[in-house]
Order: sequence, then C-alpha cells, then structure tokens
Amino acid sequence: MDRIDSLLPDAGRAMSGSSGKRNRREAGAEVLRLDDQVCPHCGRGLQAEWDEFPPALQKKYGKPGEWYYHPCTPECEKKNERREWELMRRDARVATLRDRSGLSKRMKGYALDNFDPGFSKNTQKAFAKVMDYIMGWKDNQEGGRGLYFCGPVGVGKTHLAVAVMNEIITKKRVPSLFVTVPELLDNMRGAYNDPGRDIDEWMDSVKNADLLLLDDLGAERANEWVRERIFVIVNHRYREELPTIFTSNTGPKDLAAQLGERTASRIIAMCDWISLEGEDYREAEVRRGL
Repeated sequence: MDRIDSLLPDAGRAMSGSSGKRNRREAGAEVLRLDDQVCPHCGRGLQAEWDEFPPALQKKYGKPGEWYYHPCTPECEKKNERREWELMRRDARVATLRDRSGLSKRMKGYALDNFDPGFSKNTQKAFAKVMDYIMGWKDNQEGGRGLYFCGPVGVGKTHLAVAVMNEIITKKRVPSLFVTVPELLDNMRGAYNDPGRDIDEWMDSVKNADLLLLDDLGAERANEWVRERIFVIVNHRYREELPTIFTSNTGPKDLAAQLGERTASRIIAMCDWISLEGEDYREAEVRRGL
C-alpha cells in the first residue's frame, strides 16, 4: 500500500511543526515576528523565519522559498502536527475520490475558476445558480436535490456540471460518480448479450452513488428498453433522495416525449433546471485561433 506522503507531492511541505522543517539558512539567519500571524491554538504571536529552497525545489514549486513559523509551545506543536496529518489524510481522500469518480484526465481539470461565464448569453445566470447549489450543498444532499443542465452542443453543459462535481469532491469530500448515458446503456446491453458478464456491482454504484452525474441524457435513440433502464436508475435515486446531476440536449418540454412521463416527472421533481444557450465554444476557440 502506498504511503500517504508518496501520494501527495507537497506532503513534506508542512506549514508548521518540526516534522516539516527544512534545512534553513545558517544559524545567523534573520528571525522576524509577523504581527498578523498568531497561533491558532493559544493566540500567541508566532516568530517567522524565511526558508529558502534549493534550486531544484524552486523549480518544482515555482517559488524561491516560504516562511517557517516557529511553534510557540510544545503543546501547540503537537496540535499543529495533528492538524497537518489530518490535512494530509483529507488530501489523500480527495485524490482517491477523484481516481474512483469515473472522470477522464481532461475532466478532472474542469473547475469553476476555468469556466468562462461570458461565452454565452445566459451563462452568468447559470453560474450563479451553480454557486447557490454548492453553497447549499448540505440541504441539497439531505433533500436529494440535483441539477439538470440543458442546451445545445458546445455551450459548456458538461464543463459546468463536472466543475460542480469536482468542487463537491474537493470541498465536501463526497464520493461521486460520472457516467455517460450511452456508456451506461452499452454496458447494460453487453451484460444482456453476455450472461457471463457481471456488472451488478457497477450498477449498484450507479444507483447508490452519493452524487451521480449522468452526462448526455437523451443522446440515445429512445425505445422502450432504453426508457425502462433509465427509469429504474432515476426512480431508485428519487426514492432514496440521492442527488443527481444531468446534462442533456433535451429541454423540459420534450423530456416526457424522449424518456417517458414517469422518468420526466421524477427528474423535474428532483432537479433545479439550468438552461445554457449560445454558440459552440469549441468552434469559437478554433475561429479565434485562426
């Protein structure tokens, strides 16, 4: 099993505590007292010493060094070390959740701060709704409230939806799963055609994920088999009050015709709707690069 510090490149860069000390400047290095830095445990002011990185670490971290804050008492030092360990455990947990999320390498980089709210007409309003949803995550989680992003191809539905998921994984440490609906249905067909193929465990994860993102809902040609498979998942998550995020080209008026009234009714009841409009941003980026 990998050590936690091997999973986290920055794990050795402790903010305080003897466990994170580096070789500092010679004994005569200047020691400063920063008035705005106080011990979070006892409230005493902390002494700070500049810790210059060797060239290799300067290149790795993109900065010449960092301040080392001397612990004020042995008791506070122990608390600092405990806090650093908890932060390392938290970061390792987030890394594990990301690895198990089903997100591609590209999608793991989708974030709120690299989403451009200005490239389509109503994305600023959509972005505000997303922020409200994240801020109210505790209530949304308890009530099984999700989001439904709808709009044409290329307006940023998946980017914004995945950014919400990444934010909840990182800030709330919620086990989450990303699945494209065509992939989901392909796996179901494969299991149906090959009785020896077992996807029960994976399907259980889809149905019971703390947060599920179903991407490209309605992309498949709708027939009774497709409608019934989608209904089973949606109905289970509706009954168990599990938050689900959807992206789709299908708007609320056409949802019942596409997926059936039972599924549409449940999705409408369990989600806040976010409509995105505008030109295909991928094509726009290509044109800007010409």
